[in-house]
Amino acid sequence: MSNNALWIILQRLRTPLLVIIVTYSISILGMVLIPGLDDKGAEYHLSFFDAFYFISYTASTIGFGETPYEFTYEQRLWVLVCIYLTVVGWFYGLGALVSVVSDKTLKFEIMRGRFRKQVQSIKGDFIIVLGYSYVNIEVIQKLLESGIKVVLIDENEDNINHFMLEDFSRSVPVMVGNALITETLEDAGIRKENCKAIISLFSKEEKNLRISVLTKFLNSNVKVVAKSTLYETTTSILDTDIAKVQNPFDIFAKRLDIALTSPHILILENWIYENADLSDKALFLPRGKYIICGYGRFGQALQSKFEKHGIDYVFIDENRMAKREMIENEQFLRANADDKEILCEAGIREASCIIAGTQNDIDNISIMITAKKLNPDIYLIARENTMKEVSIFQAASIDWLFMIERILINKTAMFLANPLKHRFLKAIIYKDEIWAKSLVKMLHSQLGSKPILMSLKINEQEAFALSRELKSGTEVKIDVLLRSLHNREISNGAVPLLIHRNDEEILLPADTILESNDHILFACDEESKEEIELIASNIYELHYAQYGKEKQSWILEKLFGRLL
Repeated sequence: MSNNALWIILQRLRTPLLVIIVTYSISILGMVLIPGLDDKGAEYHLSFFDAFYFISYTASTIGFGETPYEFTYEQRLWVLVCIYLTVVGWFYGLGALVSVVSDKTLKFEIMRGRFRKQVQSIKGDFIIVLGYSYVNIEVIQKLLESGIKVVLIDENEDNINHFMLEDFSRSVPVMVGNALITETLEDAGIRKENCKAIISLFSKEEKNLRISVLTKFLNSNVKVVAKSTLYETTTSILDTDIAKVQNPFDIFAKRLDIALTSPHILILENWIYENADLSDKALFLPRGKYIICGYGRFGQALQSKFEKHGIDYVFIDENRMAKREMIENEQFLRANADDKEILCEAGIREASCIIAGTQNDIDNISIMITAKKLNPDIYLIARENTMKEVSIFQAASIDWLFMIERILINKTAMFLANPLKHRFLKAIIYKDEIWAKSLVKMLHSQLGSKPILMSLKINEQEAFALSRELKSGTEVKIDVLLRSLHNREISNGAVPLLIHRNDEEILLPADTILESNDHILFACDEESKEEIELIASNIYELHYAQYGKEKQSWILEKLFGRLL
């Protein structure tokens, strides 16, 4: 049956219904066959309707009395039998009904049916999120703020109940289910054309690989954002050609690389992520010896960057063995990094920086405290695995805090909700320090320390006037959008950061001729944002910005045209 909930109810209540029907039938038949006496002493038999009426209120213990006439002793004796017979049947039926109502399978099917209807009713683009976690909740909130609808699946009912307490939960269809099976993903709408992506950030990375493979065959047009820190798993996920892999260790290693070459790029990145503003100080890492506590996936990601920059380093790890050549070069100590003597042996007193990168947050904090006592001037970098201990890390006066969950939140939300910002970051990540410092200085001088970012797509929905002008064959340069509507001879202060055109990225476009469907990212303030929107959408404001004179109305154009 298409309605599984109804099928379960009918199946579970089949026997209780049969019991009630049989007890009623026997009781009614007896009442009809046993003769009674009317008010004149004549013999009579109850009709089937009278018998059914009497048994109905007798079985339910309502008890309206004997009808239509006073019963004989034979009838009363049979009524006693009927009372015990039907009441037992009703108790059995009610008990079965309570059991069915509280049945987990029925609850699941009812939730599943409601969930399917909610998903089918989604008209705009939506994203499937797998699993209730701190990271996913933050990502969901950012997606909803960007106007993107979300569907959530988690196999733990308690997690779903916790999610229902969130302020924004009412707008999100949720279901308890195993996301690793095809049927659940189909219920979540993965086959729908408006399903644009699926977020799979499970800590067990083989699950993320399975989701990527399933999505490839269910709907290859759906993007998969998956977490992976293992080389083999990452390779397999990327082979699906539909996945974007989030590796927080590689991401931090790239940031460390940037900090050693172009620290002002990190200022721009933190501004884009809204973690800081442009007045933030550049992160200049010290040169010298680095001590890294933990040689796992995190340490291996950092090792290549240290070797690239010729930095002297030592790894301390009690669980993992490094490569043989590392041991021979005395670049690895197999020991407890939270041991004062081991840190001294590694050279903590003359080291410039220590990185606490173990999988245990408390161990990382303890290492920081010990290192600071042994070398008060040492630069501290700490890895925070979960946001549960964020207050402790913030109180520890750490120079650079590497938060795995925060990286996943920022990267995932930006990639899906603000792809233009994501493209801009990819375009600038390997720019040199001179370029980055100049851009920061220009943005700060023109727009202050907290410029806002706005995107504009040249189409009839977002830029009606500009789109119409381009379709007419008129050449329009990007600087038209930068004119002040108070005086077109001066700029409104906005800075175009990027134009995305087909598969091309134009960074810091100047005098660029615009084309239909260009997607432009601006840094601006509230006033310049409003002016850009007006120029793009209003034909009169666009005419002024383009030609420096007011555009006449259609009626005046026709009138003056005839006079001329």
